[in-house]
Amino acid sequence: MAQLNRRRPQNVSGDFYVDSTCIDCDTCRWMAPTVFHQADEQSAIYHQPVTQTERLAAMQALLSCPTASIGTVEKPQDIKEVHNSFPIPVAENVFHCGYHAEDSYAAASYFIVRPEGNVLVDSPRFAAPLVKRLEAMGSIRYMYLTHRDDINYSGLPSG
Repeated sequence: MAQLNRRRPQNVSGDFYVDSTCIDCDTCRWMAPTVFHQADEQSAIYHQPVTQTERLAAMQALLSCPTASIGTVEKPQDIKEVHNSFPIPVAENVFHCGYHAEDSYAAASYFIVRPEGNVLVDSPRFAAPLVKRLEAMGSIRYMYLTHRDDINYSGLPSG
């Protein structure tokens, strides 16, 4: 969980912030590019969310941050709705799972819905709300790992 006392000075003032534990993985910057940018080799808030769309994207980035380096000063009242917004539709039958895992170096995980069986591409970190949503979408039949780093995190043998 982000710590306010570690808030980076590169953040603009306001509710959202990035703390000094950021590993510069870029997750928040591609998920909410109107809110986050790179400053001195870490992410920072350069624009506080104003619209509901910006807030949702910033909150999704907060939940997806693999190091929990994004925080809010005020307790978010919409956190359950944001959890329920995952997985995020990307294209027809393709969804971004969010909840990036530090152990997989912040790899983005995707869920692909197919009549032959659904596919999970790379592994998100465990999040009960996501598990429930994936189960409701037909569960996972296949898992495809795009890089060796995910093998150890998944519990599968790496040799």
